Formats: sequence, C-alpha cells, structure tokens
Amino acid sequence: MKKFIASLIIIPAIFCAGVSASQGDFGGSTPKMASEKVEKSQHLLDGSIVEYQFQHGGAVRLELYDGLLKYEWTAGPMKGNNNKDLPYRSRKIADKMYMVNWYEQSKLDYITLVLNFNNNVMHASGILNIGSEKQFSTFAGGILDEVKLIEK
Repeated sequence: MKKFIASLIIIPAIFCAGVSASQGDFGGSTPKMASEKVEKSQHLLDGSIVEYQFQHGGAVRLELYDGLLKYEWTAGPMKGNNNKDLPYRSRKIADKMYMVNWYEQSKLDYITLVLNFNNNVMHASGILNIGSEKQFSTFAGGILDEVKLIEK
C-alpha cells in the first residue's frame, strides 16, 4: 500500500517536471504541448463585430480579428474611450453563446463578457484600475444592437 501511495505522488511529479510551461496571453501558464491547440481555440469569434448597449446607457462597438480586439464607446459617459490590438480569449459555452475576456494592461482592466447571440443579450463583469486606489468592479448587462457573427 505504501508503494502504491508513493507512486501516486512520484509519477505525476515526474510527468509534470517534463512538461515545460509557456506564458499564456494574460500571464498564466499553459503546458507547452497544449499551448498551440489552446491558442487557436481561444479566438473563435475572429471576424465578428458586436455593438452592445448597457442598461445604464453606455454603448460599445467591439471588433474581433486575428486573436485581437478593438473597442470604442459610442454612447454614454465613456463615449470616445477606445483601444485596439488587445489579445482576447473566447470560449463557446452553448449554441451561439460565448464568453470573451481580455486584459487591458494600459488601463489595468480585466473584462469578461458573455455574449448570447440567441437572445441578443450580453453580460459584463470586470475589475478596473487593478491595484490602484481607484480599483472597482463592474457587473452589468445589456442588449446586442448590431451583430456580424463569425463562428470558427
């Protein structure tokens, strides 16, 4: 029994030591063997354009391309705020429903969206100004106004 328990500890340790890790898009590590497959599967919405409006009145145009995204606030108090060439990740969580996230290093913001193209709704969660005295979280929802959906 002692030999069996020792093998449960030693064998995974030996296997893990042989797998090198690489930095993920947002600072995490991914086993190198799986990183190419994971990277390709994370950009499932390349070519898509989504315009959404929050319940509080703000609106955003989001474009996803080549594993990157750009956005611009088109209405509300954030109107004109924008950024581009931000690496994004996506995951299909149901038919025509995706979770998308990105880390905006220049603003220290980490954003996650759930886009439901069946019901034309979206949900957003994020931590903004990470690590600063102005850090806060957001948890909001809204509707999808205009959509050009490209599924990979």
